[in-house]
Amino acid sequence: MAKNGRLTLKNAGFSMPADAAAYQRPPFYYRDTRSISVAFETDPDAALEALPAPLSLREPATAILSFFEYPWTTFGPYNEAILSLMVEHRGRPMNYIMHIAVTTEPPMLAGREIWGFPKKLAQIEFKRERDMIYATLERPAGVRLVSEIVRPERPAVDDHSAPVPPASLRLIPSPEENGRPSCAEIIETVSEVKVHEAWIGTGSIAFAEGSRLDPWNRLPVKRILHASYTRSEMTLGFGIVIDRLE
Repeated sequence: MAKNGRLTLKNAGFSMPADAAAYQRPPFYYRDTRSISVAFETDPDAALEALPAPLSLREPATAILSFFEYPWTTFGPYNEAILSLMVEHRGRPMNYIMHIAVTTEPPMLAGREIWGFPKKLAQIEFKRERDMIYATLERPAGVRLVSEIVRPERPAVDDHSAPVPPASLRLIPSPEENGRPSCAEIIETVSEVKVHEAWIGTGSIAFAEGSRLDPWNRLPVKRILHASYTRSEMTLGFGIVIDRLE
């Protein structure tokens, strides 16, 4: 006689596999993070093609390319690259994440499944040479998609303004052929960031090779607006569903 299984939501793990979760519940903790970011004006039509309909593009069209070195996190150490757009949701400023690349599996799985971060595995280097801090993204290894250089020159002025919250599209396809996606949500990420040190200076971006599989170069660099280097720590919490893609 067949017997029913004993695994239920009450005794299942937080994430898949249900009996051996790939990652734990948020929050996740980050210490001694180092990052470089370059904001640039880009082509609005190219940006709008990649922007979910519930979000509006701010003017002038502004993108941000950031690289992160995480020497200690509860995911383990890893590096990350993020390409994002400055947007609004119902008049509220937000930072829409278009692409993310990471170097290890745990933050990729959790990022995609919880917050809808569009993460893929890649080769990411974060280095220092003379007065410059630079980073590169390769996918696959040996094929450089983008590089970024920042020369910190002077301390950033703290304007005590509230940080712009990140937003992402969590898109999960239907298991049924021609079925509506099981999930198409705009997620706001909830996090607390403490900046220990921030510098501004001169920065540059180079999209070395184009890739139809990973179009990091779809936003052309029209003008560099801002470049920075930051040392910080972060507590990454759950997200909030703020809209849905119809």
